[in-house]
Amino acid sequence: MWLARKIVNRWLPRWWRNRIDLESASIESLLIRAARDLPIPAMILDAGSGQSPYRRFFTGHRYIAVDFARGEATWDYSQLDAVGMLEQLPLPDNTFDAVLSTQVLEHVPEPQKVVDEMFRVLKPGGTLYLSAPLGFGEHQIPYDFYRYTRFGLQHILDNAGFNISLLEPRGGYFCYMAVISMWFYLYLFPQTRSLILKFLLFPLQLLAATWFIFIWPPIVSAFDFLDKEKSITLGYAVIAKKPPNMHNNAA
Repeated sequence: MWLARKIVNRWLPRWWRNRIDLESASIESLLIRAARDLPIPAMILDAGSGQSPYRRFFTGHRYIAVDFARGEATWDYSQLDAVGMLEQLPLPDNTFDAVLSTQVLEHVPEPQKVVDEMFRVLKPGGTLYLSAPLGFGEHQIPYDFYRYTRFGLQHILDNAGFNISLLEPRGGYFCYMAVISMWFYLYLFPQTRSLILKFLLFPLQLLAATWFIFIWPPIVSAFDFLDKEKSITLGYAVIAKKPPNMHNNAA
């Protein structure tokens, strides 16, 4: 899978890559919107930034990356501006024009505290750009705690004091199936230590990987327009604002 992801990211045209890596494409579209909407220069906090892959969208802005730096042992956390827990951000009140939170909320044991902290550090009138999963396997174990419906996200954001301007599914059933099916070939060909068996199976593995990674996702996701409700989804994208007359949660 790692080789396929490298090919997707480095060699395929962007339009094809977006039809294959639907999960990443749906998150990037939210951040592209954020970069387009925010005036330059803006103070931006990427809360739970990991390796800070989205820093590139915000050149010209003051981008601050914060993470607790333990989610993935193999990740490079050297680009972080601060290491800290999101439940208690080491940052002053009313500082940021925008907060980014992409696929982070499932990894914190107390999500309400995290969203409250995002609210606290935003300037009055500031904007939260958030994505969270609904249909996704366990990952970053043991730091994987929750999945979110639209109603769960609305409940948490309302409790924090946010005004929600956008809460929409990141694709429907067919996009979900396109992403989940990419792993199918791994179950068809379990790991083996036999070099002979690996050699014999390699052509079939290559064929299956080509189909399920490069061909199947664009085909099946093209039918996503048939799903009107989109209650079966990869997750949700959220844009929410801190009211302009509020300076902290206690105001």
